[in-house]
Order: sequence, then structure tokens, then C-alpha cells
Amino acid sequence: MLKFHRFEKALISSAFFIASFLTHSSHAANKPQCAGFIASTSAVVRYIHDGDTLFLQDNRKLRLIGIDSPELASRNNNSDTPSADQPFAIAARDYARDLIRHYGQHVKLMPGIEASDHYGRQLFHIQLSDGSLLQARLLQAGLAVAYVTPPNHRLSPCYRKHEQQAQAQQLNIWADSHYRITPVPEITDDLRGFRRIRGRVRQISESKKAVWINFYGNFSARIDKTDLPYFTSPLAQLLEKEVTVRGWLHHYHNKAQLRLRHPTSIETQ
Repeated sequence: MLKFHRFEKALISSAFFIASFLTHSSHAANKPQCAGFIASTSAVVRYIHDGDTLFLQDNRKLRLIGIDSPELASRNNNSDTPSADQPFAIAARDYARDLIRHYGQHVKLMPGIEASDHYGRQLFHIQLSDGSLLQARLLQAGLAVAYVTPPNHRLSPCYRKHEQQAQAQQLNIWADSHYRITPVPEITDDLRGFRRIRGRVRQISESKKAVWINFYGNFSARIDKTDLPYFTSPLAQLLEKEVTVRGWLHHYHNKAQLRLRHPTSIETQ
């Protein structure tokens, strides 16, 4: 993911967020829950790596299902100049750590249909001791975005609801320019990472392995045919409409592209 802010700026943002959180709010004030959560086991959290990745006492590495938090930069010990974290990456990590300290390290787990990701991390929804979900709390605090990776989409409507609450209040990441919607004409060659892109759909086309939503301008969104069964509404209804899509932006053959995994990644005007 693209790194935009200097490390010092991210550290200041984190400190300001944590101070504001502790001064003006209470953990007990709200319990963001999701009705579909069904615990299958319990565990003890040993270490929070970042806003969406943690380690359990038994050394398992977990990735939180249904969200993506700002990413911490990898620290290169051979460099005198550390690379920058994404905006609010430290705040998201520290908020998750603060929750675990407050509610205790004992948590309940609900696994995804897909048990692990391509990095070998196990995939779970996590419930704190007060009944709230860690994912929902991060979303409601404006420290993560909701993102569905099929087939693990069971709680996605609930997570999106909590994200929308933070968006409406312009909390944290939603007040940062990195997370603003980028119109297609404003896409530059160096723009990468998680993005929300808006434009008018010109054409729906098909290749051997994917369906393409082609926008006016130099941008397309790809739906792999393995994910196509999740898109139950006709894609043709998007033609000539203003559409916002979300995902990880990259450039291929001088054209901006992102992959859509689930219909919740598409919003129409």
C-alpha cells in the first residue's frame, strides 16, 4: 500500500486520537454488535500487531475478517530514514490494544468459511468480553474500512452499517484526504493502495477470466469469474451511471485498475 505521511506525523495523529478518546468517550458507552456472530471457540490474545492483525497466546496469527485498517510501514533496519505509516495506522493499532487491555485478553472467536488467507493467517471474527465485536468497534471509531473477501461475507451488512456511522460523522480516516473518493480524471500514475474511485460507466465487457466494468477515462474494475456468482444483480444496470467502487488500485499496461470481490464494493448514485 502507498505510504503518504511521514512517521512523525502519524505518531502525532495517533497520540492526539488516543488522548481524545480517553478524555471524551467511554468504552462502555456503546457496544457495537452483530446479530449473526456465533462463537465456536475462545482464545487469549497475546499481542496486537496492527488494527486488523494479532497474535494469540498459542502463537496463531489472526487476521480480522471483514475489515481493513490503515497499514503500518515495515521498518527497514538498514535505512536511516524509516518509511511512513498510512494515516491513522498507529491510532488503529493502539485503539485495538487499548480495547484488549480494557476488556481483557480472553476473547471469543467465529471462524470464516475460508479458514486462512494466502499469508497463512487464520481468519476470524472476534468478540470482546462485553459482547461487542472488535471489527465493529474499529469501524465505528473510523479506524478501519469494511471490505468483503468472499466467501467470508456473513457479517458484511453489519460491518458496513458501523462504517457508515463513522463516515457520517467524518471520524478519523473519513476526515483524511487519503480516504476521500477520487474521481476517475484525478487518478495519477502514483496513486495506489486502498481507494474509492468514482466515475461514469461506459461499457461492460468480458474476457476469458473476468468481467470488466469500464469507466469513461483510463480506469476499469475487474470481477473475476470465480467471484461473479456473488454479483446477483445485472451489471448492465450500471451503464451510464455514476458509480463508486472500492478496492486496491494498481496500474497495468498504463491503465488504472482494481478488483471487485463482492457487490458491497459498488455504490451507485
